Amino acid sequence: MSPVGESLPQLTHALYDILPFSLETLIFYMSAFGSSLIVIPMILLGRRLHLLLASFIASLIAAIGISYYSRTVLGYYDTDMFNIMFPMFLIWSISLALKTQEKKYLLLTGLEIVLYRWWYPSSYSLEFAFFGLVLLYVLVYERKSLFHYQLLSVMLIGMMGLPFLARFVGVLLLYFVAFRKEFEKFGLYILIGSAVVFFFAGGINPIVNQLNGYIFQRDGTIETGALHFFSVTQTIVEAQNIEIADIASRTSGSVFWFVVGIIGYGWLCFRQPVMLIMLPFLGLGVVISLWGGLRFAMYAIPITAFGTGFFIYRISEMIHTYAKNPKIDTIVSVIFVCVATTFALKPLVDSAWNYRTGTVFVKDEVALIEDFGKNVSREDYVVTWWDYGYPIRYYADTKTLIDGAKHTGDVNFPASFILSHDQKSAANLARLDVEYTEKRAEVEKENANRGHNLSTSILKYTLSLVGVQYNDDSDVNIPSNNIAWMMKDYGFKNSNDLVLSLKTDMNLPQKTRDIYFYLPYRMLDIYSTIMRFSYLDLMSGKDTRTPFLLISRNFRDNEGTLQLEQGFSVNKQQSLLVFPNQQTHPIKKLVRASYQEDGKLHLDTQNLRYDGIYTLIHLPAYNTFLVVDDAMYNSVYIKLFYLEDYDHELFELVSSNPYGKFFKLKM
Repeated sequence: MSPVGESLPQLTHALYDILPFSLETLIFYMSAFGSSLIVIPMILLGRRLHLLLASFIASLIAAIGISYYSRTVLGYYDTDMFNIMFPMFLIWSISLALKTQEKKYLLLTGLEIVLYRWWYPSSYSLEFAFFGLVLLYVLVYERKSLFHYQLLSVMLIGMMGLPFLARFVGVLLLYFVAFRKEFEKFGLYILIGSAVVFFFAGGINPIVNQLNGYIFQRDGTIETGALHFFSVTQTIVEAQNIEIADIASRTSGSVFWFVVGIIGYGWLCFRQPVMLIMLPFLGLGVVISLWGGLRFAMYAIPITAFGTGFFIYRISEMIHTYAKNPKIDTIVSVIFVCVATTFALKPLVDSAWNYRTGTVFVKDEVALIEDFGKNVSREDYVVTWWDYGYPIRYYADTKTLIDGAKHTGDVNFPASFILSHDQKSAANLARLDVEYTEKRAEVEKENANRGHNLSTSILKYTLSLVGVQYNDDSDVNIPSNNIAWMMKDYGFKNSNDLVLSLKTDMNLPQKTRDIYFYLPYRMLDIYSTIMRFSYLDLMSGKDTRTPFLLISRNFRDNEGTLQLEQGFSVNKQQSLLVFPNQQTHPIKKLVRASYQEDGKLHLDTQNLRYDGIYTLIHLPAYNTFLVVDDAMYNSVYIKLFYLEDYDHELFELVSSNPYGKFFKLKM
């Protein structure tokens, strides 16, 4: 169930077979190497437009644009490393196709779209925007141009919702057969035919899905199968709403250079109208960023980089052209280019030089996971949060429920619930979700193996457009998410009834594999966010009250007061928790969880007030105090990791160190 057939692992595998480097070396360095290739299409484009100096300056700027750099830094192995390079190649071939009408650029454009979609399926919206601009150009200026009909046709074939091989072959056939001279008169009919196939192959669906995910569903929930789940975009910093100043800083290093870049781009388009083809970068990198977050800001970098490069180049040309002494003014213009480029690069270089980010795991965590992996089957599951999904699969070679690519609200809900609710409910849901995940994989595999042909897919899509569901007896239809599937099988109409049943000795699916919980210390800082995915009513999508958690690593223990972070304190004489607004609440008990010399955890519990509603937990090994309410105190993460106070009929501690602990589910 891992995406080993996708572009990134396939490319990595191919390079590993060819090159004399270890896998770890490849995935560490390839992001920086791959992202730097953006300079190639930028230089090629500038050379063909006779703007080589401008494109050279632009390449220097674009390669280390802050948003681009931070998403392609060494060790950050992700598809982002080619996500600007591919569309820049596409801009190069489209712009030259429009400018020269040479047929080789038709083939290059089609193949680039096919490769871009293979590399990054979400590229569809950007490709469609390029197509829209070309279509607009044709409708306004070149309605009788057969060449431009051919360009639109090859773009549609490359973009349509068919497998990679079908689109690749389609582009080649269109180029070598339909674009022969004897077929040129049928250019408009070929375009219409391509549009029909594009439409019925689901060409519009990806745009709608992406707009729903990033723009329209910004209220915190996303509806899946009549249930409402918490949207992951609400918890990712780079997906939060931002201001234009943030975009300017992340693309150009400062508002000043951002403005220079936008002015320069407008100036460039005035001199070279073909560069208007880059406008989708501006829309995605600036307009969409205002709603979709900083993750999109890197798409504006080529625009501002080209604009800045052109602005510097044109000012230097004006100095050289209008001055009186050619020799002196040549020197002055060269000095101006060097100084201006240096100042444009300085904030970007400073940001890159000072950029620091921690690793996902440290050495001792890796050692723990590798030792754990030696004693389990690769068919077993480890339940943890999605941040740790990939490393768990890599170092322990086990399955996980969620990971860096599989973390939508419907799959996050069970993992969040398991980590943040009581032990009985967590144990039941862990067994349910694992077994239903396996059942879903089997059903999807069986459906895929039946190999429906294109005509069936077209029929299904056509009927869906008019609201008719196509039923094929050979397909096994199952609910769209595991929670809905559980509700169906157990006869619950309301998800809250399913949640309540998890506290009971319910009839669980037959056990097919072992399940383990991985609870890392580093999860504490994001634990409140993790809980948000399961502390909501799935029927309405409304939040329920999240348990209380206060983390304090900077504290002062005075004679009568324990001063905590965020303005909280503890009145030790009266056993009261004092809130920042000076409201007070009684503390039920103080729990001191300390490790002995033999590595075992010792709990020292001091009951304070019978009317208390909070518990104060002291963790000397971590130099930390936690303040929790009863729901948080009884959650799986707090009980199992920090207190090791677990139900021995449900769990067994199998491996641990101060950084993380593995528990085996016994049921």
